[in-house]
Amino acid sequence: MKVVNVYIKLKKQVLILLAGFMAITASAQVKTATVNSNELVMSMPETKALQAKIQEKSAELSKQLETMYKQYETKMAELKGINPQKMTAIEEAKVAELQDLQKRIEKFEQSAQKEVQQMEQTLSVPILEKAKKMIEVVATERGYSHVFDVSAGGMIVFPKGDDITDATKTKMGIPLTPATNTATPAIGGKK
Repeated sequence: MKVVNVYIKLKKQVLILLAGFMAITASAQVKTATVNSNELVMSMPETKALQAKIQEKSAELSKQLETMYKQYETKMAELKGINPQKMTAIEEAKVAELQDLQKRIEKFEQSAQKEVQQMEQTLSVPILEKAKKMIEVVATERGYSHVFDVSAGGMIVFPKGDDITDATKTKMGIPLTPATNTATPAIGGKK
């Protein structure tokens, strides 16, 4: 009798554990979607404004560099007919000036490139954060537990119906272009 009671208690515990496991498994279903974050970010007005700022800064730095190049060409023309074996002190000073200007041009090119890259990085952060936040909002509204970014090239096969790129654009107020209007419409939207 004792063995039967132990067996029944053990069986009840196993059934309770099994029922609990099934309940946890049922509630922890994974629902996945995809998003093309590159397409999303590139379609944001903030990105277009960032590109305009970068172009403006690049043009400004290019003008300064062009001025330096003209100075270099002028100094080079002054030294064109000089015999290197018979240079005067003034001519040697002009050669030194030319070499100094060349070093400054190289340094300016490097710092200008770094400045533009740093500006782009700094101004991109809030744009990327906004895109990520909106992807999270749309995913939560639609019940997705995982969203994979297809622009990173990691996804080879994925269900087209679960692409939330257009839904996220709609949520952000970004107009859809005919080429990208292929995914499921945003919540409450119609296709």
